[in-house]
Amino acid sequence: MNADILRAVLIVFLALLYLMAMAYLRRRSLTPCQFLFWGLLALLVPLLGPFLVIASRPGRPLPSPQKPPRPQVNP
Repeated sequence: MNADILRAVLIVFLALLYLMAMAYLRRRSLTPCQFLFWGLLALLVPLLGPFLVIASRPGRPLPSPQKPPRPQVNP
C-alpha cells in the first residue's frame, strides 16, 4: 500500500465515523444549538469526536413508536 491509498482509507473511515455520529444525534432530543455543538465536536475532533458524542449520550432519546397490542384470542 502506498501513502495515497492509506490517506484515502483514512478519509473514508473518518467520514463514516462522522456519519454514524450524526445518525446517532438525529435520534436524540436536542435543541438546534446542542445539535450544532455536538456535530461540530464530532467534526473538529477527528478521531475521538464521534466516539465522544455517542458515549456522552446528549439529550434524551426520542420516544419510539408504540405498536398496538395484539388482540387476544380466547379458545
